[in-house]
Amino acid sequence: MSIKRRFLANVSMLMSGTVVAQAITLGFSFALTRLYAPAEYGHYSIFMGCASVLAAASTGAFDRVIILEKTDREARQAAVMVFVLAFGMAIVVSVAGMLAVLAGLSTLLPLTGSDLILFLPTFMICGAGAQVFLYSSLREDRIRGYAGFKVGQSLLTGTIQVGMASLKAVPGLIIGTILGWLLLFTAGLRWRLLGGSLRRDLQPRTLRAFGRRHWRYPRYIMPNEVLDNLSNQAPVFLIGTFMSLTVAGHYGLALMMLSAPAAVAGQAVAQVFMQYMGRYGDDPTALQSMMIRIWMAMALIGIIPFGAILFGGDVIFGVAFGAGWNEAGRIASYLSILLFVRFVSAPTSTVYLKLAMQREQWRFVVAAACYRTAIYSLATFEIDIATILMLHVAVEVSAIFIYNLVALRRLWALKASIPQRTGG
Repeated sequence: MSIKRRFLANVSMLMSGTVVAQAITLGFSFALTRLYAPAEYGHYSIFMGCASVLAAASTGAFDRVIILEKTDREARQAAVMVFVLAFGMAIVVSVAGMLAVLAGLSTLLPLTGSDLILFLPTFMICGAGAQVFLYSSLREDRIRGYAGFKVGQSLLTGTIQVGMASLKAVPGLIIGTILGWLLLFTAGLRWRLLGGSLRRDLQPRTLRAFGRRHWRYPRYIMPNEVLDNLSNQAPVFLIGTFMSLTVAGHYGLALMMLSAPAAVAGQAVAQVFMQYMGRYGDDPTALQSMMIRIWMAMALIGIIPFGAILFGGDVIFGVAFGAGWNEAGRIASYLSILLFVRFVSAPTSTVYLKLAMQREQWRFVVAAACYRTAIYSLATFEIDIATILMLHVAVEVSAIFIYNLVALRRLWALKASIPQRTGG
């Protein structure tokens, strides 16, 4: 099978499983928005924001080694490093949460003591195992199996969330999500246990040597991802802090629904694109051509769903999720242009990783963290949410265009340098 056909086949397979998983999640959402109040969704959105930041830090970005390195030995060692770091950081977060509760500092956050001591550390561990499962599946072309697990995760998560709402158990949304990720954690842990050499890979000397060989991952990639996640989650955190959990809940649902196309196609394309680059990404001409074709295809895929939300978000959300969620639809209308541009640009960050452009990426991440925090901090001056959203969309869409242009310029420069190298 040709490279292009294999790439498209893997994307299609991963997308098919993700489409089913997202359809299941969407189906459960119709019930969950009638079982949980917007304020409960606000608490859940803030929890997931904090969890995503901590999960990005807990792997040290060593999970990328599983797919980008050539040898199976190094991939297995990377998985061990990910698990060791995740367990260690989970313990640190749990102890810090306990101290915060004892000192009374937890009241300053829109989170509970259980979130800080138990649920956040557990999510970190489950998320690390899920990353191991994802990248090991891509490495070994077990994409069909991974897609099946994603479907199982959605079914398990939704069933538990609905069941706990019926039992009036709190926090049902959080517990259901954690148990869904636990399924993927189990699969990732099983893959590593079957790889053997576990005792040797757990030795401190082996772990230190591995860390020295791959120091650029925690030094450049992990801070990028942590800060990027932090700046992405800052809006819902600031909205929940300075406005209300109800407004945060509307924002969280709007963002979750708009992110569904990215989860279906954007992540699938980006992940398989990473697999493609790990094997064939030394040719800048082929890489540039593939990236441009992917951008165009993503634009065609996303124009209809994002356009529908842009012009009729409040009506769509009111009908789908109940009259109490019209505000979420209005927020989604404002965010639809931004999420469409993000969706189209999904593969770009993978190019930054392949071309070792971590410093350039870091500048964009820092800039995003600054302008997002500054924009949503305007809520402290009682500026309405619509004005804040429009300002955010205008600034970030401009930043994404520049981000893509920088990647293209680097590929053009590499293409221009090839004749000089071969000619000399």
